[in-house]
Amino acid sequence: MGKITDLNITGLEKGKFSALLGDANEYIVTGLLIRLGFDTAVMVVKGQPYDLLVSAFKQPKGERVPLRSQIKTVSKGGSIKFEAGGRAGVNRHYISGVKTYKYTIEHNDLIIGVDIQTLDLYLIPTRFIGKWGKSKAISKLQSLKNNWDILLNWNDVFLTKLEANLPK
Repeated sequence: MGKITDLNITGLEKGKFSALLGDANEYIVTGLLIRLGFDTAVMVVKGQPYDLLVSAFKQPKGERVPLRSQIKTVSKGGSIKFEAGGRAGVNRHYISGVKTYKYTIEHNDLIIGVDIQTLDLYLIPTRFIGKWGKSKAISKLQSLKNNWDILLNWNDVFLTKLEANLPK
């Protein structure tokens, strides 16, 4: 019997499968957030620094705020990358470091990491990653794992307190 977290059992070429896995994760996240009661919309136009719009709340059942959300696959090594542009572009010529960039609040509001082994979601406000490197181990992000309070309390007071309690 197979598992829901089985990957690439048809043997697709690695690059093609990676792109399809990213698309699948967008729909998985969308479905999970809809199940939780959040308004969520997949972006139709690709190539933006965000994949979904998620309607969060400034406080529970309070004013709504739309979040531009980027979906990232948690690597097998257990980390989330905060960069984009590595495989994007019409020319498809991959020249290391030329087109890549690290996300900022100008690009998106929230990064959602999807653990491909468990389907757990790591909700990372983009404002947190400014002082971090290009990636972060999920072992240091456990307080953000499936933390729906982030979407129910998207306000400066809550997010500042949450960030202060993250391990360095």
